[in-house]
Amino acid sequence: MHKLIRYYNQNRVTIWIMILVIAFIFFIIQVLNNVAKENNQKTNEQIGKETTDNVVSYRNESKEIITGGTVPEFNQQNFGTIIDQFFTYCINHEPEEAYKMLSTDTKTVLYPSEKIFENLYYKEKFEGDKQYSFQAWSGSGNRYIYQVKIFDNMLSTGKSKGNYIEDYITICLEDGDYTLNINSYIWRQKVNKEKSDDMLTIKINYIDVYKDYQIYTFQVKNNTEKQILLDTQRKNKTTYIMDSKGNRFEAILYELSEDDLKLKPKESKTIKIKYNIAHRTDMKITSINFMDYVDYEEYSMNKEIEGRSIEIEAE
Repeated sequence: MHKLIRYYNQNRVTIWIMILVIAFIFFIIQVLNNVAKENNQKTNEQIGKETTDNVVSYRNESKEIITGGTVPEFNQQNFGTIIDQFFTYCINHEPEEAYKMLSTDTKTVLYPSEKIFENLYYKEKFEGDKQYSFQAWSGSGNRYIYQVKIFDNMLSTGKSKGNYIEDYITICLEDGDYTLNINSYIWRQKVNKEKSDDMLTIKINYIDVYKDYQIYTFQVKNNTEKQILLDTQRKNKTTYIMDSKGNRFEAILYELSEDDLKLKPKESKTIKIKYNIAHRTDMKITSINFMDYVDYEEYSMNKEIEGRSIEIEAE
């Protein structure tokens, strides 16, 4: 004991210096640990914020804007994962992988090849560093529509999130797998409705439904030896669709030429007509109407002749 006391007395300055150095080292280590912990926390918060800019909860994103309903709980995770995968491919500049996720209808109607998809969709929306967010829009049956906003990555560009490209995509079930309809295209409805009179036979082949309009594909046959004009376009709303509430939705015929609507004697041709009808899950179409078709020769000589009508019942 005396030896220890004597050793301390002889070396107490050195001992206290060592103690202070060790204490200082522990203090520095503690400070550095706290700084690292704080930095990690900030990083995690930032990552969380970036994730929120895309998707943080499929449940929160599944509240439907239009109907006020909710995507069924068992579909929320699946649909969110599908949407994430598609837009991740696009953002990571892998259009060939994104194209594989499209439905057969979307490929047939909009993008018959991966190259067309790349040029008309991918390059238009995903040039540069992008992010996205999505929200359930409306849904019924096996189809759920999501609103998607595509915007510049604020961290890399410094630009505001205020400017964005909007798209509407539909989750649809195809041969047991979920695929995507994009670019506001919702689905193709196959129809087998037909109406004939002594002049015309009109058959509806299918309807391509978009968010803001519908395109009907008709097979029209001229039953006569004369030329027939399907619509003179001298009046408004003579070619239209009617719903169960009596609303009329006019055909957008100005996109077609007179030759598009003209049939030669005994000719059968495919005619596509766009209708100004926004998609609604509760809409019920009752009839498709052509109210002013004429014998073209007679019409050429007398613009005032009365047109004929034909109505195809949708039910």
